[in-house]
Amino acid sequence: MPRVAPFRGLHYSLDRFGASGERVAVPEDAATPPPRLADITEVACPPYDVISAEDRAELLARDEHNAVRLEYSPEPDPHAAAAETLAAWLADGTLVRRDEPAAYYYRHATSANRDELTVEGIVVRVLVEPWGDAIRPHEHTMPGPKQDRLGLLRATGTQLSPILAVYFDRSERYNHVMGRAWSDEWRARDDDGLLHQLTAIEADDRLTGYLGRQTLYIADGHHRYETALAYQEEVRSNPRFADAPPGELAADWIMMMLVNAELTEMEILPTHRLVANSDADALRALVAGDDALWQAIPVAPRELEAALADRRFGEEPVFGLVLPEDEGYLLVGDVDGLGARLRREAMSRAVRSLDLAALHTSILGDRLGISEADVAGGNRLAYTRSEADARERVARGEVTAAILVRPTRLDQLAEVASAGDVMPQKSTYFYPKLLTGMVFNPVSDSWED
Repeated sequence: MPRVAPFRGLHYSLDRFGASGERVAVPEDAATPPPRLADITEVACPPYDVISAEDRAELLARDEHNAVRLEYSPEPDPHAAAAETLAAWLADGTLVRRDEPAAYYYRHATSANRDELTVEGIVVRVLVEPWGDAIRPHEHTMPGPKQDRLGLLRATGTQLSPILAVYFDRSERYNHVMGRAWSDEWRARDDDGLLHQLTAIEADDRLTGYLGRQTLYIADGHHRYETALAYQEEVRSNPRFADAPPGELAADWIMMMLVNAELTEMEILPTHRLVANSDADALRALVAGDDALWQAIPVAPRELEAALADRRFGEEPVFGLVLPEDEGYLLVGDVDGLGARLRREAMSRAVRSLDLAALHTSILGDRLGISEADVAGGNRLAYTRSEADARERVARGEVTAAILVRPTRLDQLAEVASAGDVMPQKSTYFYPKLLTGMVFNPVSDSWED
């Protein structure tokens, strides 16, 4: 089981960023105003992997203390610049570290109501250990992001944003341990106007013991978790620290938000595929009806998203295919035929049940010759979360085709992770992303000396 502990978080100063809270107000404030509240909307930012160059420019202009200067610096040496900025903000009081360890409630709204904090979890430190029974992945990772994040972690000695993990517990214990008073509070609205709230709470053995009995499934942050593993290994390669007991070093821990997915409804969005440098004739042959595994139903590109939603829980794999000249099709897979094809691959039954397994094997691989190396290299396959963006990029001739997908379900994530298997890259997109800047976690052990 995972080992869980509170930590001395590093925060934007409550004194400097304190506010009346009108922009980030919640209904209960009228009855119980927060004693110490900071509105950090102007200085929080999304995590690195969803920040475009345009987004970064806007964030940099928003406030000179925006966390994007740490998370995704525009400087020629971004990691060194982030380290210098972090040191400067510590020196001038922009950032302040808590005197005592704490755990944190993290609550955020969803697209259903941007003011209602319906998703809740606990931010704590979790002992970093190789993938196994206690902490399980569900998705492949790519080397480029891990190298970048490791460089940033080395330079700053700080984890800048929590990764998201879920667990499944239907017992009554959850309600018994979660109702706790809080003190200091940070709130922010993200770029979609959704409210995020972080509050410091006291973490006793009852809370950490409850969380430590759960199996954790990484929902978002696989690259950062594997980066933490690599950083821990580097630290412990120093003879000064090699024999330290597990958990004694700051580098042994990673900051996580833990969410009980049995009791909290989480939103997962699809990530559509953009096919580039591929044979358009191979795709046209697919829709011409010469593939026994797929039925092609003509559907206008603008109607494909609704057609996929109508088949949200259908058993058959289904995709929307957008081709040039405003041509679109709904691709419906043959369950038995695809099952036989996927059984020839080294994957669990849980993975074989996924739409994306059928897509990557039967269409991208068999039809278009896009290998796993091509996917990892990013030369022939790109991604977008916007259905409209996918259609427009096909229309402009930037890509050969777009393949619209259904979102992966949370139960599928758990089944794949429990089977000890992983999904293709970009299989899940949890929305909204946890904000960078709500709390930072220092992990430096001065091992460079």
